[in-house]
Amino acid sequence: MREIPGSPTFKRAAVRRKELGQSVQWAQEYDKMLRQIQESLASTDRHLTAYLSDHIDAQQIPQEAQKIQTELNRHEMALADMRKKNQDKDHSQKVEGQIDLTQKMLADVWTKFRLFQKPANFDSHLAECERVLAGVKSQVGLLDIRSVEQDVVQSQLDQCMKLYKILSEAKGEVEMVIKTGRQIVQRQQTQQPKELDDRVTALKLLYNQLGSQVTESKLELEKSLKLSRKLRKELNGLTEWLATTDAELTRRSAVEGMPRDLEAEVTWAQSVHSDIEKHQPQLQAVVDLAEALKAVLKGHGGLVDDKVSLLHCNWIAVTSRAEEWLNLLLDYQQQMQKLDGEIKEVNEWIDGAERKMDDIDNQGPNDAVLKVLRAELEMTKEKMEEVRDLAQELMSTRGENCQAQVGPRIEQLNERFEIISQRITSGLTAASARELEQYHSEVRVWLEMLEEEAKQGENLKEEDFQEDKNCEEGAVQDLLLKGENLQKRAPDRDKREQIRLKHNQLNSKYNAVKDLRILRNRKALAIAPQWYQYRRKSHDLMAWLDDIQRSVDQLPDPPERERVKEIGSEFDKKKEELKEVQGLANQLSQGGAGNLVEPRQLQLNTRWVEVEGKFIPFKRRCEYLTELQALLRSVSETDFKLNSPEYWPAAYYNLPQQEHCLK
Repeated sequence: MREIPGSPTFKRAAVRRKELGQSVQWAQEYDKMLRQIQESLASTDRHLTAYLSDHIDAQQIPQEAQKIQTELNRHEMALADMRKKNQDKDHSQKVEGQIDLTQKMLADVWTKFRLFQKPANFDSHLAECERVLAGVKSQVGLLDIRSVEQDVVQSQLDQCMKLYKILSEAKGEVEMVIKTGRQIVQRQQTQQPKELDDRVTALKLLYNQLGSQVTESKLELEKSLKLSRKLRKELNGLTEWLATTDAELTRRSAVEGMPRDLEAEVTWAQSVHSDIEKHQPQLQAVVDLAEALKAVLKGHGGLVDDKVSLLHCNWIAVTSRAEEWLNLLLDYQQQMQKLDGEIKEVNEWIDGAERKMDDIDNQGPNDAVLKVLRAELEMTKEKMEEVRDLAQELMSTRGENCQAQVGPRIEQLNERFEIISQRITSGLTAASARELEQYHSEVRVWLEMLEEEAKQGENLKEEDFQEDKNCEEGAVQDLLLKGENLQKRAPDRDKREQIRLKHNQLNSKYNAVKDLRILRNRKALAIAPQWYQYRRKSHDLMAWLDDIQRSVDQLPDPPERERVKEIGSEFDKKKEELKEVQGLANQLSQGGAGNLVEPRQLQLNTRWVEVEGKFIPFKRRCEYLTELQALLRSVSETDFKLNSPEYWPAAYYNLPQQEHCLK
């Protein structure tokens, strides 16, 4: 049935036809536009693929990148507009499918474009940052403080500064890589965004961690180095002072006993004591520095403890020795001061006693003063014993220097005390008449003896050849001293004058005799060898004469001729010795020893004549018997020849021989 023009149905059909025509037209236009977009996308895809293959990124060709981005944005807007119009006009599903396909191609190209926008060297930069941080991480462990030695800590600090410098230099690169990585993830410029995000996050955490560790290590190393330097300075200062003090203490205390200059030594020891107090805060400073350094070292505080412990040991050893030395010196000083005080006390008493005794010597005896002095002497003797005991204790325990200081003072004190003791003990009491009479008697005896010796003159006597020939000199000197003492103790001036005259007479006579002795001594020294030789030989001859006399007295009657002959031979030998002795006697007589030799020689000669006189009768009897026996033997032989028939004829014919025989 044919539609009627103008009817509603006809109108709707006309509109539908028109819409279908427009739809076809739009479909054709969309198809054309989609093919153009697809071709453009395919071309862009090829370019992007080539860029990515050649590692060319958008930053290298920014204009091209901008052009591609603009083009892709235009395509995206065109597709969006087409999709919207297609939905509004209810186009066919075919167009919608083409749009979806083109949209997918656009998405792929966008993906490649984002990869193209990703910097081409990002991966290498990321890998380099990871490598650098890994290297730093591998060396961070070396920054742990394990030593207090400055060179070691300084080396660690230098290494730390190198790492710090590496991190500082890498900071910009790391921040850029992190920023770029974040952008790449956000812009989906990578095919593995989660993995890249994890790597970037790990890189950031590692950098922050290493930065914190290195910075902390730097601060700790700087603090450790600063503390180590201070500790070392304080340690070295204290150690050097301790070593110097110990060496000086060893040198000063090495002397045997106590030092010679006690005051100087006490001053030094007290100065050391003051130095110990001054260095006490320094020791505490070392302890405080050690504690601070141990806090930095954490688990390696034992390194500091060893040094501080060694310092403490040295400190205790040296300060203890110094304190002991000071106490020893102070104790010795106290003992010496005590000894000085006691010696001074005794000397003051001796000085006073000497003045009183001088007054007694000058003014005459004073029994009351002397009695007081003797009582004081007994008390002072006890004080002297205390002084001697203390001095002996010091000299036996305090060494040679103490002996050299105390010994002479004690000897001088003993000498003074002994002198004053003798003066007080002997006292200048008034001399009794018996003492004066005894003195005059002794002087008279000595004057007679000296006068007799003076008469001898320069003639030598046997005592002149003796070494102790002046043995009486002590007795004379004692008597002279006694005279001096009695002069002071004489009860009146007349008796004092008598004693003075006797004393001077004895002294003059004794000096004159001493001069004669000197002359005789010179002579004796000149002939001493001859005298000793003479004395020995004369003594030997006298002894021989005694022996030979006993032999003569023991001769039988009649004597044995052989024994008499032997004795006669000995007499002949000894005569030569007698002549030598007589010659020595003559030499000694000429040398001034005549008075000494002549009596000896007279005795020897007399003894010789006496013994020889006893022997001569025996000698003569033996000589007579010998001659008689010889005569009888001659007569017997003559008689025998006269009566012999054998000899007679021969003698008869030889008358001269016979006459001789008869004679």
